[in-house]
Amino acid sequence: MESAAMDTSSDEPDVTEAENIGPILDRLKRVEGQVRGVQKMIVSGADCEAILTQVMAARAALGRTAAQIVMANLEKCFDAQSPAEARRKVVRTVQLLSRST
Repeated sequence: MESAAMDTSSDEPDVTEAENIGPILDRLKRVEGQVRGVQKMIVSGADCEAILTQVMAARAALGRTAAQIVMANLEKCFDAQSPAEARRKVVRTVQLLSRST
């Protein structure tokens, strides 16, 4: 029963692997900077179009971060021990993506 609980966690993207942490954190830090910039723009009374442009840029950057996380998960799928296991992981990833749109 415990192994089943452990299996469900393997469905999630493994962003904690060393090769994935740095690039993902770098992207998130850039997004954080963009969001802070948007906050400052709002406080200073910047033009609505300029603010929306920056909001859309931050949103796009989050989308690219999500894609990077998905890629890390899909790489694990191809390393799965069986085609059935790989298919299950790919289906789970698609389900996660469809929830986010």
